[in-house]
Amino acid sequence: MYKRLTRMTMYCGAFILSGLVTAGCQKIGSTSQTIPVPAAVGDFVAVTPGDGPRQAVLWFRQADQTVVAVRVFLPPGTTKFPRSKEQMP
Repeated sequence: MYKRLTRMTMYCGAFILSGLVTAGCQKIGSTSQTIPVPAAVGDFVAVTPGDGPRQAVLWFRQADQTVVAVRVFLPPGTTKFPRSKEQMP
């Protein structure tokens, strides 16, 4: 009886522990699609933190000296923002 209770307790503990470990994991190497920042936005000036922990604001100066702010959401890890020659929507 004592062995059976101990064995059942060990199984339940292992099950709960594996559930906690699995729930706390994050995907590694997930592919995220980066959207290029159009070159028509202007010349890059600065970057500032956004409202959230994975958010940033990219600041650009246009030819007519107006300033444009582009809010971006950052995936985990190193982030690259390629430039494209497409026009802004």
